[in-house]
Amino acid sequence: MRDLRPTKRQQQVLSMIARHQSLHGYPPTVRELAAALGIRSISGVGEHLRRMAAKRLLTWEPGKSRTLRVIGGL
Repeated sequence: MRDLRPTKRQQQVLSMIARHQSLHGYPPTVRELAAALGIRSISGVGEHLRRMAAKRLLTWEPGKSRTLRVIGGL
C-alpha cells in the first residue's frame, strides 16, 4: 500500500498555495510557486505537483494559469 501522506516538502508546497489563496483570493502560478520555494526549474515544480495530484492532495491543470487547488493534506 502506498503512503498517501504528504512529505515535509509537499506540506510546505500545500501551505504556500493555501497562504497565497488566502492573501490574494487566487492561487499562485507555477512560476510564483517556484520562486517562493527557491526552485529554479518550472519542471521541478511540475514534478512536485504531479506527485501531489497522484496522492490527491491537490488538483491542477497543467498549462493553465492559477488552477492549483488544495484538496487534502493540510
